[in-house]
Amino acid sequence: MEFFEVVNKRRTTREFWNKQVDFGIIKKILEAGNKAPTWDHNRNWKFIVLRTDEEKEYAFEYAKSIADKFDAEKYLNFPRPYPITLGQKMYSYAMPRQFTMLKEAPYVIIPLFKSKELSGEYVSKLNPFATIWCVIENIFLAATAEGLSCSMRIPLNKEHDIVKEKLKAPPSYMIPVFIGIGYANPKEQKLEQYETDIDKQIRFGRWK
Repeated sequence: MEFFEVVNKRRTTREFWNKQVDFGIIKKILEAGNKAPTWDHNRNWKFIVLRTDEEKEYAFEYAKSIADKFDAEKYLNFPRPYPITLGQKMYSYAMPRQFTMLKEAPYVIIPLFKSKELSGEYVSKLNPFATIWCVIENIFLAATAEGLSCSMRIPLNKEHDIVKEKLKAPPSYMIPVFIGIGYANPKEQKLEQYETDIDKQIRFGRWK
């Protein structure tokens, strides 16, 4: 698949097709992740792979509790002083699927990067966090190139520490995201998104 076709086809999936994925393809995708730039040149990244329903149910108990409590109908019909936005429509669709989009994926990849804590005191102190997201984007694009798709859940509040403890990750590592990988359900609803205009985003020399 040509590069810009991959970029244009990549999208977040929250419903997977019940079709197995060869683990050799997953390894190939993770190898593409490892090609990302790294600030310390050591590539101190690890990947925990979840395959069974039991593993996923154990790891994502918190995500399931959040999804189960979310009332999409109530959220959509909550009185607002403005028309509901596309982002809010997406949120109402995504929240009830925060657990199933991981459990139903043949594989869940949990990348870890070496950092005891994050500090935003200076942008440069976020280098470990920035480079793991380069890894994650490579994973998304490589999965798309292989005809697969990804779901994505960023740990919410205490969820990071809960999952980290359950999976016995070392104290010196952090988890930025949970990624489900599999074949997208071709019948999944596709929600409208805002179109961007690159000419309106570009600034030459300075902001104004």
